[in-house]
Amino acid sequence: MILYSLLWLLHLLPGKILSLFSYILHLLLYHVAGYRKKVVFGNLRNSFPDLDENEIRHIAKRFYRHLSDLMLEEVLSNFDSEKQHFQRMTYQNPEILHGLYRQGKQVIGVTAHYGNWEFLTTLGRITGYKILGAYKPMKNKHIDRIIRKNRERYHSVPVPMEKIIRVMIQYQREKIPALTVFLADQRPLFRNIQYWTNFLGQDTPMYLGPEKMARKLDAAVVFLKIRKIRMGRYETEVELICEDPGTMKEHEITKAHVRILEKMIREAPEYWLWSHRRWKHSYKKFLETKGLETPERDD
Repeated sequence: MILYSLLWLLHLLPGKILSLFSYILHLLLYHVAGYRKKVVFGNLRNSFPDLDENEIRHIAKRFYRHLSDLMLEEVLSNFDSEKQHFQRMTYQNPEILHGLYRQGKQVIGVTAHYGNWEFLTTLGRITGYKILGAYKPMKNKHIDRIIRKNRERYHSVPVPMEKIIRVMIQYQREKIPALTVFLADQRPLFRNIQYWTNFLGQDTPMYLGPEKMARKLDAAVVFLKIRKIRMGRYETEVELICEDPGTMKEHEITKAHVRILEKMIREAPEYWLWSHRRWKHSYKKFLETKGLETPERDD
């Protein structure tokens, strides 16, 4: 109760004071705790081999600054009024979704752990679609419950990955227009890998889920490009990848959203989640495990 009261009071502070709190938190994460610094620096060095160590360190420090913003945003947004929460994310090109809605198309929205993806729960404000969010449940049941509750506050529906296909098919059968959001930069389980590509200069396994579901449901696919304006304020541009997945070649949808994401990261790398062990799986080990079975790659 004391902690809750302190967080509520913190939520009332003006933006400049909250920014100072975030700066202090970033100093603690980077200089004192060294939170996942080995993973962050390793990912950055492998992704940007042409940059020298000073440039890598500069991006890393900016990432930790953003990570501190992100942590405070996640905690303090629980105290937002509906009006305050809807102000945290604005949208460009919503007319793309309006047009698809009028056609009666189901939509798959692809995005990543970039900016503050949690604020995409406000998508329901700009469209008639029911918003479904595919996610991996947390091992900590208490934290998972908090995350689900926060996502459900604004009428989006968090759905565990293992149930998302069934729920999407159910919505289609019941003729409920749904926009399902996938975080496509997650690392697949080793046994589930079906596709590899060159992403940020590295062999990277990618989920084919968004593409497969688009074809199964004849759903349009859009990319949700997030930009950070300042702490607590973001903007998302809706970019159409395809209206008719049947006209796309195999893996073409996946290649398209991977290239958009890569471009977005290269333009402002500090806003991607570099503390995630994205390249844990080895392509060489995968080939050795599978023998002669070699999945298609986009080089």
